[in-house]
Amino acid sequence: MIVSGKTAVHDLDVLIATGCVSKVEVAYSFGHEMRGLSPASRRAVESGQVKVVSEWSNAALQWRYKAAAAGLPWTPAYILLGTDTFKHSSALVVQDPLTSRPICLIPACFPDVAIIHVHRCDKYGNAQIDGILSEDFELARATRRLIITTEEVVPNQKIREEPWRTSIPYFYVDAVVEARFGCHPCNMPNDYYSDEEHMAEYLRATKSIEGTKEYFDRYVYNVKGFEEYLELIGGIAKMEYLRKLEQGKERFTYPWSQPTVK
Repeated sequence: MIVSGKTAVHDLDVLIATGCVSKVEVAYSFGHEMRGLSPASRRAVESGQVKVVSEWSNAALQWRYKAAAAGLPWTPAYILLGTDTFKHSSALVVQDPLTSRPICLIPACFPDVAIIHVHRCDKYGNAQIDGILSEDFELARATRRLIITTEEVVPNQKIREEPWRTSIPYFYVDAVVEARFGCHPCNMPNDYYSDEEHMAEYLRATKSIEGTKEYFDRYVYNVKGFEEYLELIGGIAKMEYLRKLEQGKERFTYPWSQPTVK
């Protein structure tokens, strides 16, 4: 499978760690942001298990989706000029016919499948996202098949009450999956904070092949469903704690300890 990711953080790292990816194009090379580098992805690339077919800046990869969303083969830009990015990507430098200045042509990207997690949507796929859209707006319109996962499936009437908040309309969507807390261990803006304790556990485990196998055996392969996974990471109590963190109603404590039930 070939995967394209604007920021290759936890979701892409999980796919690589489980052996689902053979080739990848990225804009952010295998880091977990402020948590440091991603051991599983680095190991896979350095060993040759995964090939990096191209590298982009964050903006360039997002603009590839923007070009695809507009039905264009490429989009012009000045970014990337003066860098060696052209050695590692399919972008081109040409002469602008209007100004005679050099300009960069960034090719469109049409993913076969995209999965976007949203705050709410109706059963038809009319999706609303609170906060920054990142590349979700363009990606939803660029991909050939779109799966929407959502914190909550709401009645269509609720969507109609605030139609201007619907950033992804139903006619782009192929499937809807309700998955409360589906972003864990990452954050869901304005809903729940990232689970830094669990993320640290993942990064420690994936430092070795044996640890990676133990992690996925515990949290993925040997669980019956998402509900059992949530229980393993601390259950509803943990998620409520993360919700209060995001809302500023709780102070961050690390490591998190589940409250004693009296």
